[in-house]
Amino acid sequence: SRSIPFEIEIIDSVDDYVQLMKAIFDFDKIRNLLVGGNGKFPIMINALSGVMGPYVLRIFHEELNAKDAVTVKNCKPLEDFGGHHPDPNLTYAHELVEDMEHGDYEFGAAFDGDGDRNMILGKGGFFVTPCDSLA
Repeated sequence: SRSIPFEIEIIDSVDDYVQLMKAIFDFDKIRNLLVGGNGKFPIMINALSGVMGPYVLRIFHEELNAKDAVTVKNCKPLEDFGGHHPDPNLTYAHELVEDMEHGDYEFGAAFDGDGDRNMILGKGGFFVTPCDSLA
């Protein structure tokens, strides 16, 4: 049998995603909201030990430089999701619900294991229904 040469290209999907987000959203305005002149807008993000962790860290801590306003949890992707079910709902993302109910956060979000679903919470743990989060 004859082998055919091929080339492998390694890409950084986080970098590609960040560039897309920068093309869609005004990062300067988001940064100003989070840490600007009117004080900080504290948010809590829980990646539920899924694939969104590196994206969350890169966007909020590096690109937006908002470490003081953005608290993150479970941003290291784990093959077993840290022993938890990575479903962003009021039952399985109860840690975020508790953080929002007892913390001083204006906005909270949790992502599922592969990053295609999320749960959004407002101040005090107010649940934003998925259809309203698209508005």
